[in-house]
Amino acid sequence: MKKVWKKLLSMAVVSALALGLVPPTIARAEAEDWTGEAEVYIGFGGDKAEENDWGFQYNSPENEGNSGDIVATTATAKVGDTVTVSLEFPSEVVNTWWVAPVIVASGIGEMDATVTCKIDDQDVTINSEAGDLWWYEATGDYDETQSVRLAGGWNEWGTQYIDEPSGFKKIEYTITINGAKAAAANAGPASDFEGEADLYIGFGGDKAEENDWGFQYNSPENEGNTADITATNGKLKVGDTATVTLEFASEVVNTWWVAPVLVAEGVSELDATVTCKIDDQEVEIDPSAGDAWWYEATGDYDETQAVRLAGGWNEWGTQYMAEPSGFKKIEYTVTLNSMKVGAATATDADAEATDEPAAAPAGEVDKNGTYNAYIGIQTPKFSFRNAWYDAYGKDDAENPGFFDRITGWDANNEAVELPGTITDTVIAGNGTYEVSITGMEFPEDEFKDQEYMNLIFLDTDIPNTGDITISDMSLSVNGSSVSITPVISPDSPDYLVMLIQNIWNEEVATIGYYPVPVTDMKITFTVSGFDYDNETAVTEAATEAEGATEAEAATEAEVTEAAEGGLGTGAIVGIVAAILAVAGIGAGVVVSKKKKDK
Repeated sequence: MKKVWKKLLSMAVVSALALGLVPPTIARAEAEDWTGEAEVYIGFGGDKAEENDWGFQYNSPENEGNSGDIVATTATAKVGDTVTVSLEFPSEVVNTWWVAPVIVASGIGEMDATVTCKIDDQDVTINSEAGDLWWYEATGDYDETQSVRLAGGWNEWGTQYIDEPSGFKKIEYTITINGAKAAAANAGPASDFEGEADLYIGFGGDKAEENDWGFQYNSPENEGNTADITATNGKLKVGDTATVTLEFASEVVNTWWVAPVLVAEGVSELDATVTCKIDDQEVEIDPSAGDAWWYEATGDYDETQAVRLAGGWNEWGTQYMAEPSGFKKIEYTVTLNSMKVGAATATDADAEATDEPAAAPAGEVDKNGTYNAYIGIQTPKFSFRNAWYDAYGKDDAENPGFFDRITGWDANNEAVELPGTITDTVIAGNGTYEVSITGMEFPEDEFKDQEYMNLIFLDTDIPNTGDITISDMSLSVNGSSVSITPVISPDSPDYLVMLIQNIWNEEVATIGYYPVPVTDMKITFTVSGFDYDNETAVTEAATEAEGATEAEAATEAEVTEAAEGGLGTGAIVGIVAAILAVAGIGAGVVVSKKKKDK
């Protein structure tokens, strides 16, 4: 039986109506017709036997993670072409985890395609209204700038355009590319914002114990808002100050996320002053905790419209304040000091693809210096070893000692030390290194409802300037190699962090199967970019095993965009989609301080 988390936001509904601000028109070059020829194939992950064996995997043509016993028919297509692609299996597919028609193309801004599906030569009904008609998402050998998924597939944790395919031996898609246009670029220099932007507070939290998520405010007039919240919203022009509030009918027990949100498109520069009061008491905000502003889908607004401002709290992301709890009113006062829209500047060119501003690095890299690398994890029951810079990390003076151990939770929700020996490493020049945790022992119910980790990551204190590269990463769990597709963490702008598994970030691809409970874990990786070599570093990385390398999950801000999907053997795109698209939760490597049973 598949073990799937309950959706945290089953009551939340995303409205398709765009409300509020109509921004000034930004000069854009007119999009041209796309004239390329794309490779077309079916991406797939599923079980050939019971008990989640993930025995069938097809990531992309010639991908090393593909199962050798699948016969794939692929094709190439231009605009106007119709092609049929298929996968044939030597034995029956017991469960499908994900399947999608994929075309390989870069730089597409608009697409219209007709997709039909057959399973064992029988027509399958596709609900094209279930989600996006197409989107970029890393798949197999192709990153999120190359791989376009088309509506028509199934994702255990994400959008489901068809009924779950099971008990079959052949699946095929017929695809007609009706039209496509290249993405249009901004034209001309950035200009001062002269419009008026909507301002409100986005929020998700509990009105009662046991994670009931009883309070939700996604955006003005959003159908997913709970009725017992009174919202005061505002509007801002450059130079204006506005105060926005949320008042709750009863006490907020836990906050999952809260943020002041500005609705504006095409922002390339922004400077705002943000203050906060909770129950009319001033709250200290640490603006240096993360980005000053960023785009992120929120409520009715997608990731090109909703600008989050520094000053909130995110259980899984950046925490600019102490966690708000036990209150009935929260208020933000925002002064919009300046804002520009239009062409991106050189400093944010790298972030343009994700609609987020570039973050300032922690400093320059000393290419003749030494740095540190650490292994981090989080289990389904939120036992953890956090990143060194996070809460409960190496330098957290309020919570000392947690970084040198694995921490779990007892029956009274008190933090306790769990068995496990952590081995970090010093990065001294170019070479191959290892970090590990051995001898772990978890409570019996740690993996009862979820047979994979929430988080597996490698964090370093190397400034994230792009000068140093981590590559050739491999993961070993309980002595067996696991197929992985790590990404640089978008949630750590200051330091170089590699995400291997993060169920809240859709940018992180699904990793291969590994057994639980986890007792031993090792990450091997290669470092380059220094001006000297480390001749004593590990010379051979662990061999990558066959398995899932599919990116399904957490950027919805399809996790985004964490790709729209990115989980482990059971990565939870459904949760990511609900949380990121509806609640607006950003993924991060921060442990929950609440004991959860979901």
